[in-house]
Amino acid sequence: MSLLPLKELVVDVVEAGARRRKGAVPCRLERNINFDLEALESFSSLKWQPTVYDALVVAAAVEFCDRSLARSAMNWGRKFSVYIPVHDPDKWSDKAVNRVLVEALNLLTGDDWYFEFRSRKASAEPPLQDRMRFPSNAEAVIAYSDGMDSYAVAGLERKRLGSRLVRVRVGRKQRDISKKERLRLPFVALPYVVKLDNGRNAENSARSRGFKFSVVSAVAAYLIDAPSVIVPESGQGALAPVLLPVGQGYEDYRSHPVFTALMQRFFNALLGYQVQYQFPRLWMTKGETLREFVDSCGGDARWATTRSCWQQSRQVAVSSERRQCGVCAACILRRLSVHAAGLNEPPENYVWESLKAAIWEEGVAKDFGSFTAALREYSIAGVLHFEHLAAIRESVQYELIKRRRTNELARSLAVSPLAVEQNLDRLLQQHAMEWSAFTDDLGPESFVRQWIDEAS
Repeated sequence: MSLLPLKELVVDVVEAGARRRKGAVPCRLERNINFDLEALESFSSLKWQPTVYDALVVAAAVEFCDRSLARSAMNWGRKFSVYIPVHDPDKWSDKAVNRVLVEALNLLTGDDWYFEFRSRKASAEPPLQDRMRFPSNAEAVIAYSDGMDSYAVAGLERKRLGSRLVRVRVGRKQRDISKKERLRLPFVALPYVVKLDNGRNAENSARSRGFKFSVVSAVAAYLIDAPSVIVPESGQGALAPVLLPVGQGYEDYRSHPVFTALMQRFFNALLGYQVQYQFPRLWMTKGETLREFVDSCGGDARWATTRSCWQQSRQVAVSSERRQCGVCAACILRRLSVHAAGLNEPPENYVWESLKAAIWEEGVAKDFGSFTAALREYSIAGVLHFEHLAAIRESVQYELIKRRRTNELARSLAVSPLAVEQNLDRLLQQHAMEWSAFTDDLGPESFVRQWIDEAS
């Protein structure tokens, strides 16, 4: 059976005033990729070099490509040819760098990537030096956003490492940082923003976010001589999307050790820096992580203010106030984890205030009316994903799945296959216990339980 041809996009990253290649979609620096000079200055280590700037441009260009071309309903993969101006094209064109860059992106996104690098017409202005208070004894950096995992794991690792842990913000919001603090704290925000000309994403699967987060984290580690990057994802979020892809989608490697092992090789080839990505919560459920965080940090554990939802603001507004939807896979995992940790959060955190309703539409806040078929499909897929994960150890395919995933995890983590196998079994058993308790508590009449029963 022949495969359908891949959808293709040629993108030329061009400097201000330069012309794009014929037939290419322009991605213009200072227009489609804009650097925030204040945020960039928070990266102004004495180890700053033009290659660091180029790595950020490459990450931004990958995001531009990913968001610009919709995936086919019949064929997940796409083909990208990307032309990028850099300060040292020989370094970027070196086989050791280019090959692992392509390998990492192909694995992460399920697409086919090709890069060609050329010399910049003008050097980028370096950020001002000697303004930041970079620690002299940093042991690890951790990427953080407003998500539950990054908040909880940052708190736990801070207990262990103190000031030797440095946080790297991978979002643009800086509401929790004063203007005075921004002048001295490192890595206060993602230093660039990517904008499409029409202002709307053609594709929303956002697999390239894993590349963005890993690049920014590794760059930060390099700039302060930190030997490791902490990946905060717990086991269900890091491993389940590869063990059991949602629907017909390609495996999601965004927080997976196989992907980060490739990124380690990439940064070693590019910068000569051996950074290690660490997964301290890989074999724990999100509920176990949350419980440990609350027990350890007590009154400082403001976990309920974090966000987990994938949905855009306009899709989850109630009376003009943004909420989390409460029914996508990310929200279902959050609610499962809160239940497993023996905690509660206000139902008003979610559009779907109740999962115990007998009918899906009846679980929502009274002022919400933006029901869509897509959101309902997301809801069903999320519920069944965690149901299938809970039952995977009993499936006839489990031994084959385990053998394949155990071997690749053992190689990427540099541990024995037996240790991986034992940890994976324990993680899946714990998830099954938590899921059973959670769905039992919802009751047999809930729409969640009905979906599970109908799929059995």
